[in-house]
Amino acid sequence: MDFRGSDNLVSVVIPTYNRAAKVVEAVRSVLGQEQVDMEVIVIDDGSTDHTRQLIEPFLDRIRYVHKENGGVSSARNRGIREATGKWVAFLDSDDVWQPGKLRRQLECAAATGAKVCFCRSSDESGEVLDDLHRMTPSLAPGSSVHHPAGDCRLFLYPRHPFLQSMLVRRDALDSVGGFDGTLRVAEDTRLIYQLVLAFGHTVVNEPLVTICRDREEHGLSDSPDPETASLRYVCYTRVQSEVYWRLLALDPAAAKVVRANLWYFGSRLAEIRCALGQKEAARRTAWAALDVRAGVRNVVRNLLILFFYQASRRRFVRKWGSRGVRCAAVSRSDKRR
Repeated sequence: MDFRGSDNLVSVVIPTYNRAAKVVEAVRSVLGQEQVDMEVIVIDDGSTDHTRQLIEPFLDRIRYVHKENGGVSSARNRGIREATGKWVAFLDSDDVWQPGKLRRQLECAAATGAKVCFCRSSDESGEVLDDLHRMTPSLAPGSSVHHPAGDCRLFLYPRHPFLQSMLVRRDALDSVGGFDGTLRVAEDTRLIYQLVLAFGHTVVNEPLVTICRDREEHGLSDSPDPETASLRYVCYTRVQSEVYWRLLALDPAAAKVVRANLWYFGSRLAEIRCALGQKEAARRTAWAALDVRAGVRNVVRNLLILFFYQASRRRFVRKWGSRGVRCAAVSRSDKRR
């Protein structure tokens, strides 16, 4: 099916920051999409490398916007404001799409009336990175299925679809307000949760996105630095807490899974705060995450922090220090407590 025409224009937003070596491949994968009208918008979030020079050969086919560095949410939201298409899709600058990605999703959206559509994602080796195939085990490869609003199966599994696999109607995106710029990570998770709860979603059971896992540098979402990890887990708990209260009235089984996520993230946050020497914050967090239903490891971790703080502090400093980062030593004032 051919989807060339203004009624099906797709605005593709590619945020990038200092990934000159990767962004060209991402742009090429978008320009190689089959039988789809697109506008490609590259949002350069203040890169200091030679991104602009490598992008120049494509400027007759894409729109390039350079802005001051403000983070990925800021870059994506700028891309949404620049977009003029009926549909919007996002691609990170170190990932790529298969040629039929947008066409297949537009076909399925047209057949089901969906405003939100996902496909499967895999890494460079072909390993599947999401749980879409587990959510509907009977769905044959290459087939699609629509889950209406109120179907909360997506929350029953640990790995939700990647933002890079999503095609969404612009009006649906606008209705939820875009990305939350106050979140350092998990802003994509929050947006996906909001859209699925409001509009349901269609799934294309094909791996049409390749996610790069061979990054040269750690980002905020995977940094082993404990201070950065602390920010990460604060965002995780905030997003999971928000969706938990929404699910509680919609689907108790899904809410139970999200509650378990909250216990886990809270326990890990308590551990990291302990490693950083934030005694009172660590103990408050451990107490909030303490529940016998949270699993043995989480319960033991929280109890150690609550009742054996000094031993826990030394253990977690060693643990996070062994990850190749610099943890602060246990101070004399800590030892007296």
